[in-house]
Amino acid sequence: MQSKVYFSSLNNKKFNSPLNKIKKLFNRLEPSRYFGKKSLIAIKTHFGELGNTAFINPVYIRPIAETLVQLGANPYLTDTNTLYVGMRTNSVDHLKNAYLNGFNFSTLQLPVIIADGLRGENSVSVPIKGELLKSVKLAADIINADGMVVVSHFKGHEVSGFGGAIKNLSMGCASREGKLEMHSISVPSVHEDKCTSCGRCLFACAHNAITINPKAKINENCTGCARCIAVCPEEAIGINWNETSENTQLKMAEYAFGVNEALKGKILYVNILTNISPACDCYPGNDAPITGDIGFLSSTDPVAIDMASFDLVKKAMGVNADPFKEIYSYLDSMIQLKHAEKLGLGSCSYELIPIK
Repeated sequence: MQSKVYFSSLNNKKFNSPLNKIKKLFNRLEPSRYFGKKSLIAIKTHFGELGNTAFINPVYIRPIAETLVQLGANPYLTDTNTLYVGMRTNSVDHLKNAYLNGFNFSTLQLPVIIADGLRGENSVSVPIKGELLKSVKLAADIINADGMVVVSHFKGHEVSGFGGAIKNLSMGCASREGKLEMHSISVPSVHEDKCTSCGRCLFACAHNAITINPKAKINENCTGCARCIAVCPEEAIGINWNETSENTQLKMAEYAFGVNEALKGKILYVNILTNISPACDCYPGNDAPITGDIGFLSSTDPVAIDMASFDLVKKAMGVNADPFKEIYSYLDSMIQLKHAEKLGLGSCSYELIPIK
């Protein structure tokens, strides 16, 4: 069965504001059917690592926020802490990063909440019936919301080929423990040359999984919560990025399915196809876009909106095959879409409905 995906091009012969286009696209989803008065609605986006300039322009979120407020809902901006060490490792630095990149109250009149706690410890396990996973570890202040709008920057990605709604729903809504589960098949490891034996990881670990003799060492008690990564002041604890791209994408689809189950399907999707960079917005910098700006899409189906975005990039680049294989020849971008469709998260078949 085809899902409806609404599309508005950035081509503007009469100089119609892109913000008006986004509002029209969002209203076509009939948000009043999903979000009631006084409901706490997460607007999940990616704030971009400090130094990166390809991330979503914050003003693109304003028409969505204004619409939710007009409905009587109570929206908030949100994201989760990263697995890697950077400006988004803990909530304090993450909030500074968000404000510096324009995701702040003066721009959007919305509070910003980092959904998985100070150092990623605010995690809830949600049972699912996946092929690889029987539960997913999600950020509590997302799954405890009354609904969510997922606003995703569609771009390339070195692990999944591209990142869109499914990646924002999965990696973006997972706690640090969940991110580790998708990216790695082993526990974190200590770089002894960087370790100063300060003991902060030892006291932060809740599972007696770290000993110091004379350097820190992670033992078999490790559950993969990855909190030690966030507390180490020397960045001496790192991730073994050793999961295959195929399995990472399969797990992404299952995590996305888990988020949808937790929020009982009260999720709407907007994809932004501007500054389509070849890599993730998590880098503290970015390359030139792989093609020109295309426009905006909205849907109630995360699989369909990503499939439509994928096809629009193909069309813009004038290619018939996977456009991201030109950058990452070793990746198959369709794995996440096919598995998500198999799980029942959505459909790769869609009807593209132009909106002026």
